[in-house]
Amino acid sequence: MDNSQSNNIKSIPVKFLHIIIQYYGANKEVLGRAVVHLTAVELSLDVDADRDGIVEKNNPKKGSWKWGPNGHGAILLVNCDSEKTYKKTPDSEDKSIYKVSDLKDMSVMVLRTKGPGKLPEGYKLTMHISQGDKLYNLFVKDYPLVLSSDVLSKEVPYLGGVAEMNFYVEGLRFPDKDFNGLVTINLSLLEPISDGLPETPIFTDKVVFKVAPWIMTPNTLRPVEVFVCSTSDNYQFLKGMRNLVAKSGYKLNICHEYVNRGDRWMQDELEFGYIDSPHHRFPVVLDSPRDGELANFPYDELLGPDFGYVTRVALDEHVSSLDSFGNLEVSPPVTVNGKKYPLGRIIIGVAFPTATKGRNMTKVVQDFLWAQKVQEPIALFSDWLLVGHVDEFMTFVPAPDRKGFRLLLSSPDAGYKLFRGLQSSGHGQATLFDGRPVNMIVLGKNLGIPKPFGPKVNGRCALEAEMCSLMQGLGLNCTFIDDYSSYHQLLGEVHCGSNVRREPFEFKWWNLEM
Repeated sequence: MDNSQSNNIKSIPVKFLHIIIQYYGANKEVLGRAVVHLTAVELSLDVDADRDGIVEKNNPKKGSWKWGPNGHGAILLVNCDSEKTYKKTPDSEDKSIYKVSDLKDMSVMVLRTKGPGKLPEGYKLTMHISQGDKLYNLFVKDYPLVLSSDVLSKEVPYLGGVAEMNFYVEGLRFPDKDFNGLVTINLSLLEPISDGLPETPIFTDKVVFKVAPWIMTPNTLRPVEVFVCSTSDNYQFLKGMRNLVAKSGYKLNICHEYVNRGDRWMQDELEFGYIDSPHHRFPVVLDSPRDGELANFPYDELLGPDFGYVTRVALDEHVSSLDSFGNLEVSPPVTVNGKKYPLGRIIIGVAFPTATKGRNMTKVVQDFLWAQKVQEPIALFSDWLLVGHVDEFMTFVPAPDRKGFRLLLSSPDAGYKLFRGLQSSGHGQATLFDGRPVNMIVLGKNLGIPKPFGPKVNGRCALEAEMCSLMQGLGLNCTFIDDYSSYHQLLGEVHCGSNVRREPFEFKWWNLEM
């Protein structure tokens, strides 16, 4: 066929899925006839890219991530809870789905197809991930495991006709120093070339997930339950805590001595937080590398259905008292130099930056906290203290005005002025126990404060009176708890011996402006 003949090609559709092409010569004679068979296949790999809890069809922004209320991109939870209650392990460490309820911890991804009953001979669909994205599993209900850290690419079934197939994507790891939390899944239609050569992708669709960060909860959020330890010598402390928690209307969870083995420092062993997505959320406990006698409590007693667990192990670092989580706090929502932090900011205590020697929170924990991004940490110099925890000199309490909270700081100067005032008023002979800066537990409007045993003036402890006067102006009620012999003399206080699980923020972390 010469060029003049090819210029007269005409296509005539005969019926759906094939076209007859006739070739005409210069004199309009038919030189040849060909039939082109067309196979049209519509493929779409879909996720909840608009973050409303529903997997929409072919969102044009599904292949990228953007922060903010006008942002986009799907969200993936780390499946760090356990559906098992006996010989339990985090579900993310299990290669199979133990219960159907486990699927709700995963993110749904839908493969939508529209086309013939089957693909042409040799064609196939595959899903694949990159070598660096081995941080999640991918399941199909009623089908075997599709993708995992060991299998980067695998063929997936083509159901034919108009069909949908639900996949369940399982996060395996939180964001960290070496992982920004973004994962990409690709769907490709492969075309055969010839024997001995790999198939060639002729169409690829992709989706992007962001792994949800671990989020801490500040004192201003509503409590859910309070955790304390029972030991042979803390009866007075437990009595005061029972009364405070009952009065506040919350649940008290007591870890008995056969579990805590004499380790009473509930605050130091763990920190409560949570993970959140448009389709599901649940609490997650962060286990400290401190690992005292309470070391097994977070895993053995807290990990369970819809209660996750995460830890960071300091393999090559020295663990000091600054790794206890009395040295880990978080502020209420704040604005700093015009930048909003609607989930607050994490506060950790460290050694002075220029110190050649000193204690620091282990780098592996600090790296984890920084990598979550949504509560940008602040490091404060706390190593000058004997124990070295930030909760020894600061705490946050709710307030009805201004920013909705107050930061309480220990003030030796204020204490000195109080005592000098009492002395000048004729109470210089009143006695008190030797004391340190107090720390407290915050349960809504009720504060549990270590009993200071200050000098009595007119039959009342002057320190208690001063504290009540300051807090009543904020609408807060003070309950003083005797922890002197069971905690104070062991270099701790009420906050060190207790912990509070709180409700999550109403604000959704993915709406942050980054």
